[in-house]
Amino acid sequence: MSGHDRLALAEWQRIRRYAVPARMITEATAARERGDWRAACAAARFDVALTDTQAAAAADALAGFAPDLLRWHLPRALGGNTTLAIDATGYALRTVEPLTEDSVVLAVDAPPSIYGSQRLTLRAVPAVDVEQLRRLHPVPPYLWDARQSAGLAAAASREPTSWTDAGLPVTIVGKQWWPGSADRLWHIDPVLLAGEVRQVAEWFGEPSWALWFDWERVLRFDVDGDEVRVSQLSTRGDELRDLPRLHHQLLRYNVDLDLVRDGRLTPGDLHPLVRAALFPSAALFPSAAEMTAAPVAGLTGPVRVRCRGDWHEIEVRSGRLGLIAHSAAEQQRERAMRAFGGVVTGCFAVEQTWNGTAGRLPRRLRAHRRDLWQRMLHGGTRVVLELLDAGMDPNLRDGRGQTLLHRLRSFDHEVLLPRLLADGADVNARDLEGNTPLYLAVVYQAPAALIRALAEAGADPHATNQGDMSVMDYLDDVLSYREGQLGPDFRAAVDFLRRRA
Repeated sequence: MSGHDRLALAEWQRIRRYAVPARMITEATAARERGDWRAACAAARFDVALTDTQAAAAADALAGFAPDLLRWHLPRALGGNTTLAIDATGYALRTVEPLTEDSVVLAVDAPPSIYGSQRLTLRAVPAVDVEQLRRLHPVPPYLWDARQSAGLAAAASREPTSWTDAGLPVTIVGKQWWPGSADRLWHIDPVLLAGEVRQVAEWFGEPSWALWFDWERVLRFDVDGDEVRVSQLSTRGDELRDLPRLHHQLLRYNVDLDLVRDGRLTPGDLHPLVRAALFPSAALFPSAAEMTAAPVAGLTGPVRVRCRGDWHEIEVRSGRLGLIAHSAAEQQRERAMRAFGGVVTGCFAVEQTWNGTAGRLPRRLRAHRRDLWQRMLHGGTRVVLELLDAGMDPNLRDGRGQTLLHRLRSFDHEVLLPRLLADGADVNARDLEGNTPLYLAVVYQAPAALIRALAEAGADPHATNQGDMSVMDYLDDVLSYREGQLGPDFRAAVDFLRRRA
């Protein structure tokens, strides 16, 4: 492997399985190949915020824009999350040609939360708007332009090397923080980094760039011809905050190569453009669509559970459990006993945990539940509706006891909320911490329209959680002291709740 340990590869394996669904790739590719970039963006879950004039000015870039390829390569939150990173305000799609005063740069805005919707926004920035461009992280063209994607092979073909051997000796300024034994921090490829620094300097006309490691530590790159000087700094000054920035995840050793080398993926699991660049004999391998399960997933065969001294089978279909070893009368008696505080075991304990009570599920059930939620998160509202049409329980819980209503900010609530309510979803359902969907919507400052919609659907603003905190308590005790910092839409939603209460 060229820089990713096995824990990191396990994380990236999960990202590659779910984050860019095969159907998204297929539909976006078909739209791009017929010249319909807007349809390609719709398939890849991009909102388009371009005027006709801006689109005309960026016509050449849009002709090669592969939104699904960009989504494949964009930085991820990691730490157990498959969602897009939010440590960048946005990305500038770098072109091969340097910018001129008449250039228009395509820009992509990252989602506001790693727990929210995975939709992205495509917009345009005039090249003369230097201040706005400085806040965006440049993305190399081979990571977003289908015409340039073959360039990924050159960027991925190198073996690990040191920063010094790559011509990037680091000068220490101030306190030493650079690890002496690990000069490949964050899996960065120093040869790729050196080349990218030179290219962005030429593209943007800016010789100095910053690569931030955290809020206090930064590497500064100064380009002078072919020479790149690197300074390690441990203090933040205004001049550093004003420098344009590089993103470390866009400069890493190629994770797809490492996944294939480690046997975690086959070339057929990769994005077709990535596969064509890294494995020219791609015809020997199945396509990603053939390797990836359909949006509606299920378990192969029942799950065996120890119950009453024997092994019983539980059937699972699209998130619904069937206690096939127990009659309807048995199940009714057990639920009645549970309602009066009786202890349940075996199949009924599994059912109770599945429905939102603290407990441990069999491994295959945990895996099935994670699979469903990952497919919904990255497939969006469309996949959720397909699963509901296939019979999925509208009150399905995740590992924290949250329902789709708790996580509605990840989807199009105007479409999904009425459907969930019509299917019997509980608008006041509580997660394992006693939080209701409305409480989480307020705490995470979900869109004002979603907060109003939940309230109008009957969400109780006085319901308390395990910390004895209700929505109204939170508004009065927590938000009151910083209400002036809230946006006008959110303040209007708060006022609406207070009037209803």
